[in-house]
This record gives sequence, structure tokens and C-alpha cells, in this order.
Amino acid sequence: MSTVIGISGNIIYENSKISNKMFVNETYTEAVYKSEAIAFIIPMTDNKTMLKKSIEKIDGLILTGGVDVHPFYFNEEPHQKIGEINKDRDEFDLLITKYAVEMKKPILAICRGMQILNVYFGGSIIQDIPSQVEKSILHSQTAPINVATHKIKIEKNSFIYKILGEESEVNSFHHQAVKQVANDFVVTAKSSDGIIEAMEYKNMNEHFILALQWHPEAMAFNNIKMQNIFNMFSQICSR
Repeated sequence: MSTVIGISGNIIYENSKISNKMFVNETYTEAVYKSEAIAFIIPMTDNKTMLKKSIEKIDGLILTGGVDVHPFYFNEEPHQKIGEINKDRDEFDLLITKYAVEMKKPILAICRGMQILNVYFGGSIIQDIPSQVEKSILHSQTAPINVATHKIKIEKNSFIYKILGEESEVNSFHHQAVKQVANDFVVTAKSSDGIIEAMEYKNMNEHFILALQWHPEAMAFNNIKMQNIFNMFSQICSR
């Protein structure tokens, strides 16, 4: 049977609930299809029974990007520079993360997904890099999504090192980042200003969880190394 990878959905609110739109960016589904797996979009809902059944049906989960995480989830008040928040999206993402962790489904967390994952496991978030990190580089690029705008240094003996090597150029579309790393994780990549760009579950053999701050799916169509992240994830999910 084909490998099925779930992709967490996003929402656009219209004038009434009946016209709200569920979606994921095409770059996620294309990267999954290129890895020869089936992309299964998981729509936002508060129906816990159906969400749990959805996670049961998939072989792995991708936590996608999106708006800022509500600071109440990591016991902070909102910073003046916090962006848009969506409590419904937070609760949805935290719930599917819970189910995936309990079922030990492989997880690939991207951008906001990395931050949600860190919060779920008890970590915290920098609410606004430019105002809270001294001498920070640009992390909210205006260049096209497939263009790399800064470099990262990668730890040897990490999963991501096997794919990208000791250094990589990445894109960047975030003003938040991991602050206090959850105890279950190790940091495996940083940018030159110290922002955490990748972290991995301490026991990857027991449960594969990889979190990346950049958007590899947006670079994958013309960057084989970024596509290989999804290829390797698909292989792991098929086991």
C-alpha cells in the first residue's frame, strides 16, 4: 500500500461559518507527491473523534506554517509586536500533535509547526525576533519563497546533517522562533545570530520527530537537497 502523509490544514474565515475555506499551500502537497507518498490534507475541526481517526489513518504528519502561536500556551503575555493569532488553529494543531505523539507517528514540523511542537512538549517561543534578539539577521524575507536568504550551521551526527551537510542556505518567513527548547529535543541547526533553525527528538530511533524553522517545501521544486528531506521522511513513514 502507498504511504499516506497527513498535512495540517489552515483556514480562511469568511462572513459565515458555512463559507469558511480550509486549505494548505500547494508547495506542501507537491513535495509530498514528489516523494511518492499520498498527501492527505487534515482540515481544521474541533471534532476530536474524527481527528483521532484521521491520525490513525496516516503514516506520518507534517505540521505546517501559519500565524503566531498564542502566548498563553507558553505562559507569557502578548508582546507588542506579536502578529495575528488564531486560538482555533492552536487547539487543532496541539490536538493532532498529541494524537501523533501518542501513536508514535513520524512528524515533520515546519516553521509555525516547529513552534507548536516545542510548546506542546513544554518549551517557549521568542515572540518577536527583531525586538527581542540583539543583532538579529533578517528572518522575514521579501524575496520569493524559493530563494535562500541566509545560512545555517548544522550539527554533525544529526538527521538533517545527513541530508544537508554542515551548512545550508535556507529561506526565512518568520518573526518568531524557539526560545526555551523542550527537554525532549536537541538543537541541530542555528543561524548566525543564534536563532534555532532545526531540532530533533532525543531518541529518533524510538520516534522520528524533526522540526525545521525554514520552509523546505517552498524550495523543493528546484533544490534536490530540500526535496530529499521529504523523500527521507516518506521512507521513514513507510516503515
